[in-house]
Amino acid sequence: MIHRGDLKNRRWIRIRLQAVGVFFVLVCLVLWGRAAYLQLFEHDHLTSLAGRELMKRIKMHPRRGIIFDRNQDELAVSVDTDSVFACPVRIKTPKATGRALAGALQLSKARVVKALSGEKRFVWIARRISPQKAAKVKSLNLKGVGILKEPKRIYPFTSLASHVLGFAGDEAKGLEGLEKSYDKVLRGQGHTIISQRDALGRTIHLTQEAFTMLPEGDHLVLTLDKGLQYQVEKILAETIEQRKAKSGQAIVVVPQTGEILAMASWPTFNPNVFGRYSRSQYRNRLVEDVFEPGSTFKLFVAAGALQSGKVLDGQLIDCEEGKWKVGGKVIHDTHPHGELDLAGIVKVSSNIGIAKVGFIVGAEALSESIKSFGFAQRTGVDLPGESSGILRSYKSWRPVDLANICFGQGVAITTIQLAQAVAAIANGGVLMKPYVVKAELDHDMRIKREVNPQVVRRVLSEGVARRLTKIMMAVTEEGGTAQRVRVEPFDVAGKTGTAQKVKPGGGYSHRDYIASFVGFLPALDPQVVVCVVIDTPKKGYYGSTVAGPAFVKIARAALNSLGVTWPGPGKATGKNSGVLTKANQFTEPVSKEELEKSLGVGVTPDFRGHTLRSVLALAAENGIKVKVGGWGRVVSQYPQVGDPVATELELTLKPVGEGA
Repeated sequence: MIHRGDLKNRRWIRIRLQAVGVFFVLVCLVLWGRAAYLQLFEHDHLTSLAGRELMKRIKMHPRRGIIFDRNQDELAVSVDTDSVFACPVRIKTPKATGRALAGALQLSKARVVKALSGEKRFVWIARRISPQKAAKVKSLNLKGVGILKEPKRIYPFTSLASHVLGFAGDEAKGLEGLEKSYDKVLRGQGHTIISQRDALGRTIHLTQEAFTMLPEGDHLVLTLDKGLQYQVEKILAETIEQRKAKSGQAIVVVPQTGEILAMASWPTFNPNVFGRYSRSQYRNRLVEDVFEPGSTFKLFVAAGALQSGKVLDGQLIDCEEGKWKVGGKVIHDTHPHGELDLAGIVKVSSNIGIAKVGFIVGAEALSESIKSFGFAQRTGVDLPGESSGILRSYKSWRPVDLANICFGQGVAITTIQLAQAVAAIANGGVLMKPYVVKAELDHDMRIKREVNPQVVRRVLSEGVARRLTKIMMAVTEEGGTAQRVRVEPFDVAGKTGTAQKVKPGGGYSHRDYIASFVGFLPALDPQVVVCVVIDTPKKGYYGSTVAGPAFVKIARAALNSLGVTWPGPGKATGKNSGVLTKANQFTEPVSKEELEKSLGVGVTPDFRGHTLRSVLALAAENGIKVKVGGWGRVVSQYPQVGDPVATELELTLKPVGEGA
């Protein structure tokens, strides 16, 4: 017989079981509903969150393009270097790992241990290290530590043309010089490596090719001649050392095109280790620094006088025997002179004579003539930081101001402006825009953009330019201020400059000078314009004795570089074309498989039409050394196609013309 109490207990148990069942059903319904909501409405958001938890994006910087000189020598390249990274979440013994890693990399142990002591999935430990250090890290075989390839900018000739080239920083961004002004061209496109962790916390890199196949920027071909640039820098440095000068500049320009063959500034720096130098040493003084030109400016006053017709050939001007009072100030000549014509005034560099010429021309006309030569405005050269110089409005000129400007005081110019203006005289009165980039090439060395010579304007008639050239030739003849500036057998047309420097507190120094010489040769068939500026020489200060000898050496080097010869009376001959030669059409290159097949049977394959990079890769795999001449694609080779494979391969490359 069942007791009433037992029935009551059974009923209560059944009720509790039903309640628990209902509770679990409700919980399941809630979970199912939540799961359906997340799947239907939160899928994209949660996937993104999961990706951020499991995946790490690592930005890899692009490989910058190559910078070539005009003869296809590499002035700036990017090479693959090793960078060490770590995954702290995988490192169980950060102290021990950090000590070992710091020892191999010669870094602070505390800094490395701190970097490894965290929950991060990716940290850089050391970037762009030497092969020796990379080998030490690899030999340690540390868990959670790896090595990636990153491009590093290298300037193989160290300080050569450093102020023109500039440099790029660790993030592959151009910071100075051409690296800065052509950053978008050289830099190319960066990319991102995605790394992922598995269930055990191990890092998996999804795109292994990304570590070696770094995107590359386009390339530049410059107007600079590497060999000439080296000689100009050497001559400039020797002159500064000999004269105990503060600094110096030199430039070589092709007057008919505006191409800059060499551009040197001292002191210089090594862009491979730019961090060791002060920012002032990065400055390209030829385009950024201004100075009072002194007597070289007399050329442009004479040009204005001849072009205006207000001063005639043979017209005599009284030079007052060396002293002349203007507006309460006395103007002096180095030596006393009586009456001189315009040619004589420039030949002996009379301040009084040229000031009187300026008064004849008039302030407004003189100001316009000066500006027409490109002063008080940027030349437009393709380099950053160019200064426009200083020339006050002629309306504010007092008589003494006009006189001072005529012999190069109270006006400030840059060296590139002076070279450009003299080049206009050498070019028959036509002013050209100066430039240093000759062409841009794409990844396959095809010409993407070619820079052609650009006329700015005509500043003198041909007749006036010829007359002014004859006047400049007299400067280097017997009785001229630069009679020792000779580059036999060529005639030189030039002008000296000896300018007092402005003192910080005002007025002019009687100890510190700017010595300069600018000119062109051969005088009657100009091939090059050379300008040399020496700042604050302590041994001598005249332009003829300080800058003149450097001009002679640089001019000889420039003519040799251009292959200019003297066949006797008449025109000089040279290779001064200023045009980038485009390569002939290329035949379709054979496939990589065909190349490998030929090498496999010991026969030299046909490399013609291939890029240097593809040839180097195959050559390295087969232990073949490669000697290269030129840039672009292969046009000839030795050994020739079908010959037995040799241990050394000689290649000649040329750029592919547009449409090729």
